[in-house]
Amino acid sequence: MLVKRGGGYGKCEIIKPNSSFKDLFSEKMRIILANQSLYYLPHNSFQQTINEFYELLEKGGILFATMMSERNYHFAFSSEQNNDTYMRKVQIKARLCEESFIHFIKEAKELTSLFKPFTTLYLGEYDLFSLYDFEGSAHHYIYIGIKK
Repeated sequence: MLVKRGGGYGKCEIIKPNSSFKDLFSEKMRIILANQSLYYLPHNSFQQTINEFYELLEKGGILFATMMSERNYHFAFSSEQNNDTYMRKVQIKARLCEESFIHFIKEAKELTSLFKPFTTLYLGEYDLFSLYDFEGSAHHYIYIGIKK
């Protein structure tokens, strides 16, 4: 598929769900952004993805990722954690009316081991501000790591 960008055309790949993407790129990357996405992966797929990110980055490349925290309002609607997948079933019947499976993080320091083989540069957090506060906290942890 070709996508118009900046006056020219560039190639766009659509990745099939639950598939590896490491062979889609011929060049190493300088940065990978994984914002509000990785916590939907079960543990084995998560680890495979992190390892693929590491291989895709050039030396000195940066990974920026976020993970949903147990302070997020979704956690109140979650079941017990599955110890094989690290996932919790989340069922919300309010405005969002959704069912999903999420890997929650209790403390930011957990991210250091979760994102190995990356070397941690920064651990942080954010929570969106809402004037209406429909559901509650949207708390996430931030991980920034480097490929040494």
